[in-house]
Amino acid sequence: MKPRRWLLGLLFVFVWASPAAADNRFIVRSTLGLQGLQSACSALPLLQTCTVVRGLGDPQNQLFLITSPLDLTTLLNLAGNPLGIAHAELDQVINLVGGLNKVTTPPAGLSDTTPVSYFGSTVWNVYANQPAATVVRVSEAHQASFNVLGTGIVADIDTGVDPNHPALQPILLPGYDFTRNQPGGSEMTDVAGLGLNPPPGTTTVFNVSQSTAAVLDQSTAAVL
Repeated sequence: MKPRRWLLGLLFVFVWASPAAADNRFIVRSTLGLQGLQSACSALPLLQTCTVVRGLGDPQNQLFLITSPLDLTTLLNLAGNPLGIAHAELDQVINLVGGLNKVTTPPAGLSDTTPVSYFGSTVWNVYANQPAATVVRVSEAHQASFNVLGTGIVADIDTGVDPNHPALQPILLPGYDFTRNQPGGSEMTDVAGLGLNPPPGTTTVFNVSQSTAAVLDQSTAAVL
């Protein structure tokens, strides 16, 4: 009996000391709330089974990022659902373009600054005939058969626009920041979120070259 106990103890120590595999990351919706989920993960039955990384900004306090050595199927089928999981999915990195995203050579048309008439304004040809305008068929939308004359009010779902753009200046109206549920959207709120907000009265407006704006790094373009 003693040799068997010794071997069993050695096996236990070996397994305990073995390097653990990297934990999986899961985005979960739990009915327990943040404190309840943290308590469940730190309780003895689930100790080292899950770790709450952080909440994901859900106003209902139900969406969280957790890590666990378990796979998704095992996590969802824990007896009695001790984590209160209503839904879970694997948090993983994916490539949206089917490969490494690389900066390509800008199309030659991006440098075409020839002035052209554009529905009562004068803009660069690169703006009036940009590839996106062809994709959404802007010219067809302005044909008389569609009766799109620009007489209504539409929403610009974006982080901001250039209020001095020749095509936009005569038609822009005060807007509403629906992402923060407040009137009057301001790019300075985006800058403030990065800790880069300059002191009041020192803000300087810089014009971005419209010939290169289309190829800006989109992670910073919103706060230029």
